[in-house]
Amino acid sequence: MDEFIDGFLNYLSVERGLSHNTIISYSEDLKSYSGYLKGRSINSFSATTKNDIVGFMMARKDQNLAANSIARSLAAIRMFYRFLVRERILKVDPSSLVDSPKLWKKIPDTLSINEVESLLSEPNVRDEKQGARDKAILGTLYATGMRVSEAVNLKLDNVNLEIGFLRCIGKGDKERIIPLGKKAIISIAAAGKRSPGNRSGR
Repeated sequence: MDEFIDGFLNYLSVERGLSHNTIISYSEDLKSYSGYLKGRSINSFSATTKNDIVGFMMARKDQNLAANSIARSLAAIRMFYRFLVRERILKVDPSSLVDSPKLWKKIPDTLSINEVESLLSEPNVRDEKQGARDKAILGTLYATGMRVSEAVNLKLDNVNLEIGFLRCIGKGDKERIIPLGKKAIISIAAAGKRSPGNRSGR
């Protein structure tokens, strides 16, 4: 297996003229791949399947590698298999059936309940205008899941505190009707110096 990898790397250097750093990166990726295969008692690239490649990609993901690094590994493996087919070492390229890991994104970290409560209590309500405004904004964002850009463009007429809903205009001018939580209603009412039960309802 190492012999085929060395032949491929030589091909990249001599015929494709790739940079030294790129060749080193591809070398590391392919040697990691061959090491993974050997660990599964697979000693020939002709015995590999799509599932072996996917398994290697998942193993890399479990190592907390960035999606870009995993994508680079797959690019190296694809080029390698194409080389093997071109050289008639293999008849079939199993990597052609493997999807790109571009959607393998790490789920963002979320705040704990204590962190959320700390954030919501951060505004200084003693500064009546600014503190009340900040508290209303944070409360609305938390209660509705709106984007910051949507909250910034929110009009007073789009909020109905009496019913407890707001009308949000999002991307592509798509309109969403979003319910408000009790705390958000109180915060907005305090910021606007109006109560939820007034006749305007806003």
